[in-house]
Amino acid sequence: MQQVNTPTPFDPAPSRVKYKLQRLWLTPVYRALIRTGLPVLFVLVALLAWLRDPEVQQKIMTYFDEARAAVEQRPEFMVKQMRIQGTSDSVDKLVRGAMEINFPVSSFRLDLEALKSAVESIESVETASILVGAKGVLEIGIVERVPVLVWRGEEGLILLDVNGQKSGQLMSRLDRADLPLTAGLGVEGNILQALEIFRKLSPIAGRVRGLMRVGERRWDVVLDRNQVIRLPEDQPIAALGRVLALHRAQDILNRDIVAVDIRDGRKPILRLTAPALDGLKQLRLIATEEGN
Repeated sequence: MQQVNTPTPFDPAPSRVKYKLQRLWLTPVYRALIRTGLPVLFVLVALLAWLRDPEVQQKIMTYFDEARAAVEQRPEFMVKQMRIQGTSDSVDKLVRGAMEINFPVSSFRLDLEALKSAVESIESVETASILVGAKGVLEIGIVERVPVLVWRGEEGLILLDVNGQKSGQLMSRLDRADLPLTAGLGVEGNILQALEIFRKLSPIAGRVRGLMRVGERRWDVVLDRNQVIRLPEDQPIAALGRVLALHRAQDILNRDIVAVDIRDGRKPILRLTAPALDGLKQLRLIATEEGN
């Protein structure tokens, strides 16, 4: 008897793999990745491959350089001149020399902080402000250091301000004869005391030649006629006051003395000139002979 094969009934249920794929497709993240992420990824890969071409890179750089230059060279961004305020003629020349700018120049090409540092590196300039003003003018405001005395040092005649900072250099003492003269090491650290001594010397200002800093510790007052007042390290102003009081009472600075030494702080010691000392010896000799 012949066996008849009956067909397998159709099963409408999906397979396990198809079922999982269908479930995965229903996930929003997966669907967005397939529809959007993969195309974007392909585009990015193609773009990166295109950008790796050296010729393409050069063209892009050239394009951006030309675009930037076109913006920088626009008339509203061009600086055509420079105006300096608050300086003397000599400092004006120093500032212009330090700037080294060829006008016209784009404001994008100006490093204002570097220019400010260059100007403030000038000894006679205390502070500077720099900005690009209207109508393409580079505005520079200068506050100069005000010299208060002249210091004769190893570098020559130096101008110092009240803080002991250098504010310039002189070729001749006559260029600033209005300022008091100092010399010696350590002057720049004792400006205020030096100025106070000069103020104390005002009654004999016409005879004062300057101050000498000795051993970086104390001052000598140098007068005309080669006279010197040797001040102590401690309380030199008070000691100088005693010398000036003695001068008012006995006119000692107009006598034949070389130095007035008040370093011990108690009483001044007078050093006579050679002729005066010889005369004193003769007087003592005469007094001795008369006594005998």
